[in-house]
Amino acid sequence: MEKVLYTLNHRLRAVDKHKELVKNFKALRTDEERIIFTLDIMLEYDIIPQVCGDSKDAKHSQTLREKGNTMFVSNPLTSETCVSALKLYTTSVAYAPCSSEQLSLAYANRSAVLKKLCKYEECIQDIDRALALSYPDNLKFKLYLRKAECLEALKHSGVEDTVKEALQWLERMSLDERSRKELNGKLMSINGTSNSHKSKNINGIKPRSECPLPKIESRNPKIPCATDAVTINYNEQYGRHVVATRKINPGEIIAIEKPYSLILSPNNVHTHCSYCLEVSWANIPCNHCVHAMYCSEECKTLDWKHFHDMECSVFPSLFKMEFTKLDLFSLRLATQAVRESSSLEELREELKKIDSCDDPRTKGFSENGIFESDKYRSLLGLVTNTEKRTPDDLFRRSIDACFILYFLATCTNMFGSPLKDLSALVKNADVSFVGGLILRHQQMIPCNVHSFSEECGLEAVERGIAAMPFFSLINHSCASNVERHSRTKHMIIYNMYPIEKGEQLFDSYSQHYAITPKVTRQKELLKQYHFTCQCIACQEDWPLFYNLKSFRELVKTKKDENTINHVLRKFNTYVDLATKGNIIDKPHIVDDLLQMITVIYNLVPMPCEEMNNVVETLKRVYDLYGNKREIPKLQAVQSA
Repeated sequence: MEKVLYTLNHRLRAVDKHKELVKNFKALRTDEERIIFTLDIMLEYDIIPQVCGDSKDAKHSQTLREKGNTMFVSNPLTSETCVSALKLYTTSVAYAPCSSEQLSLAYANRSAVLKKLCKYEECIQDIDRALALSYPDNLKFKLYLRKAECLEALKHSGVEDTVKEALQWLERMSLDERSRKELNGKLMSINGTSNSHKSKNINGIKPRSECPLPKIESRNPKIPCATDAVTINYNEQYGRHVVATRKINPGEIIAIEKPYSLILSPNNVHTHCSYCLEVSWANIPCNHCVHAMYCSEECKTLDWKHFHDMECSVFPSLFKMEFTKLDLFSLRLATQAVRESSSLEELREELKKIDSCDDPRTKGFSENGIFESDKYRSLLGLVTNTEKRTPDDLFRRSIDACFILYFLATCTNMFGSPLKDLSALVKNADVSFVGGLILRHQQMIPCNVHSFSEECGLEAVERGIAAMPFFSLINHSCASNVERHSRTKHMIIYNMYPIEKGEQLFDSYSQHYAITPKVTRQKELLKQYHFTCQCIACQEDWPLFYNLKSFRELVKTKKDENTINHVLRKFNTYVDLATKGNIIDKPHIVDDLLQMITVIYNLVPMPCEEMNNVVETLKRVYDLYGNKREIPKLQAVQSA
């Protein structure tokens, strides 16, 4: 897009129209007006988007598969190199033309890595996929042997039938007597050990185990995803914000919100499902594009029904032009909004109602006064900070939105049938309206969308991004008092410190006092969120972590020091358990950590080194109950 903007600026300056354009653009008042204006400029100065992007390619699929082969035979072979080889094979799967021999070969090669990583069910799935396609007859014996070994490892009753299939393909192979005898011996050893397992049967992939969602004891009748311990207030200083209606103790659940919408981070497409976002080591591809993969046929079908029929022919061009995940999400939200409404006219009326609402506190609430975070209306009520953006920022976002709109209108059936060219977009009121929504999302997303995370080793990493309408109403503090925690289909907010009635709840917008200096925090918050942070950590310029004082320097009496020492007596043990991830069967750890927080909070002023350590450990424990990406381990002993 930088090249596009450079070209446009060059052409404007060549005819001395740059200042005039800026002046006219600044006078526009709605996003739809900005879209129409930008489309006209693109048409006048011949800025025509070109459909581009990667597509299915048998030769590239083969190249990727060969790279995977080279990596898989590397020495020493580790879990990390196996996962790298697996990603190459999965990318080969993505590029292989639908139902081709290249696809069957990619599945077959990936199955070898999956077996090595003890992913036996996934290995069997890939073997069956390869055999259902044009897999070469002279290689089928190897697949049936591998499948039999996996079934044996799973103690599956189908192993004997698979051995018989393997024998049939062995008989068709041209082998010397010694090789035939060795392979036959392998099969017979598998067949011999399987008899004792016939009563056991595992069908398909075992369902993923997940800790059950906690429950909100008393729900808020006006905010269904939240507890009645909070409410939404509004004032000029803070805008909309969330406050306590009673004292809230550490560990209480503030809200359990299901995202209005979720989208997978593009870098996770080969290890996660593009629809449900779950970890999947044996993804299957979209039949048409190389940018979406799925854990199952069910997710593949659902994604096509809900989003991917529109995104499949648009995303390739956006990826090629290096559009970001925020741009992709702006299209996803527009598609979702159009399909949630019975007609574009109904959606227009919805937008008018929201924009004409004279009560900033209830903007985005339903007609019956409820904040329904599963409705598009709740997103329409979120801030865009349009009035705080520079003309350059707005015009750049408008250009981005128009490019997305162009691909949507000319490559999909969003508007009945694909439109022919840019001039057709300019004349179409439905197109400019949807373009206005995309531009609105372009402004709303950076200020409101949340990272949807998972634990990978000792790090919390991004799985995708989520639109969370209620969570977006919680203001920022560099010393937040609540913590967000991601589950498979929900996000939970836990209270971390005692909060008194009337006090505000604060989240962290990825800027924490103990990690980042005040000057840097405030610069980043102003750049993305358009406010200067006035939280207590900024007002008092709290020190970074390595300069925090111990409670021993902060307590008033020796008695208080002894009380804190007593409550912290098991803390180091809990840190070790949390580091190793060994906490799921130890619910008392959470209770003890909450007790530590309460005692320290009541006896010493913030900030405090030990308080910081306890809170960070509790966050880690909460996250271990949620989304995870565990790197599979190698087989202890390779099959003979």
